Amino acid sequence: MDNGQAGPRDPAPARLGPFHLSAGTTRGNAATLLFGTFSTIGLVTFLSFVNPYLFHVLGIPVDEQGALSGLLVSLSEITVVLLGAGVGAWSDRIGRRPVLIVGLGIMAFGFAVYPLAPSVGWLVALRLVYAIGMAAAIVMLSTSIAEYVAERSRGRWMGAVGVCNGLGVVVTATVLAKLPLVFASSGFSEVMALRLSFWVLTLAALLLAWLMHSGLRAPAPAGRRGRENPLRLTLRGVAIGRANPRVALGYLTAFAARSDLTVITTFLSLWIVQAGIASGMSVSAATARAGMVFGISQSVGLLWSFGMGLLLDRLPRMAGVALAFAAAAAGYLALGLVDDALGSAMIIAVIVAGLGEASAVVSAGTLIGQEAPAEDRGAVLGTFTLAGSSGQILLTVAGGQLFDAVGPHAPFVLMGCVNLLVFAAAFAAWRREVRDRARAAIVEGT
Repeated sequence: MDNGQAGPRDPAPARLGPFHLSAGTTRGNAATLLFGTFSTIGLVTFLSFVNPYLFHVLGIPVDEQGALSGLLVSLSEITVVLLGAGVGAWSDRIGRRPVLIVGLGIMAFGFAVYPLAPSVGWLVALRLVYAIGMAAAIVMLSTSIAEYVAERSRGRWMGAVGVCNGLGVVVTATVLAKLPLVFASSGFSEVMALRLSFWVLTLAALLLAWLMHSGLRAPAPAGRRGRENPLRLTLRGVAIGRANPRVALGYLTAFAARSDLTVITTFLSLWIVQAGIASGMSVSAATARAGMVFGISQSVGLLWSFGMGLLLDRLPRMAGVALAFAAAAAGYLALGLVDDALGSAMIIAVIVAGLGEASAVVSAGTLIGQEAPAEDRGAVLGTFTLAGSSGQILLTVAGGQLFDAVGPHAPFVLMGCVNLLVFAAAFAAWRREVRDRARAAIVEGT
């Protein structure tokens, strides 16, 4: 019977600055998650970035390094795609936090043993072990990012996540890439300098796992939550893309935009390290130089992301997407025209590429976020992610083959052409919409 006394009220959802958080999420949980996003992207980027150093230590011929780089990156992405659904289902049963911690632990193990690889075969095998941990960590971070914020703050929250990702990449390029040079300058051999650098990352991954355990939300009570079949979701996402050309264009932007960052991370460092060694630099100094150049590109892109977002809000959506991918095409084709990887022309080219890369990533996310129908958002976003992963797998493999067979500029020319295709599709869509509006205005006028 009601005794007239009000029962205890649930506490109001917390806020972290401008972000309204979801029920049960504290400010500490959200801040920890943002730090985890920043740190994990740095760990992931580091491994691809220092591969050229490891190739040098293993004595892998220069004309085979491009293909091997592409293979290692594509294998990691394939692992993420294959394990994503299973990792998600596992986390539905035991919680996000335990799965994330397991993933970080496997990554730490991968960092510990990867520089000990005695051959290419071992390198590939150990990369797959690391990729299992990376898949668990990335999927759990992505899931938690979606769950920790209230709907009314989702846009600003995703912007903050994007900034954390960008900062993580910049820190990797400007700080972590210099670790081998720091150890080599202290008197260690090239081999030991590389191993010590990886072991620093091992400790960092373990420390991050402890921080995530301490700061993220505790696992929910055990139980099975509904998770739709990934194949069924993807087929529905494809069907929506066939019915809505703007969604289909969104998938095409993902195919190109996610590959932009992967290609520049993988092959820019390889190009500069090879050129540095050929000019007489030590492999440690060449890796540091690659980090500096890559850091310039990503810093420019990070700063420009805000400007591109404002521009997209002021332009017709298709015109904004076309402009973004025109900039991306210009940036990557500019890299393809560079003759001297250590010269000043490279700095100018990576600045343009950084602007273009950021423009493509921001416009792709903006387009699909606008066009994904609320009732099928999961299917559309899942297909969008799959399209991006497919681009990374196919274009890094192709880029690696071109790097060895044609030259170090070739992967960037490839990406320039891919971005040009997206530009052409977006421009055609924009022109079609302009014509349709003009015809509708004429009809209304009569």
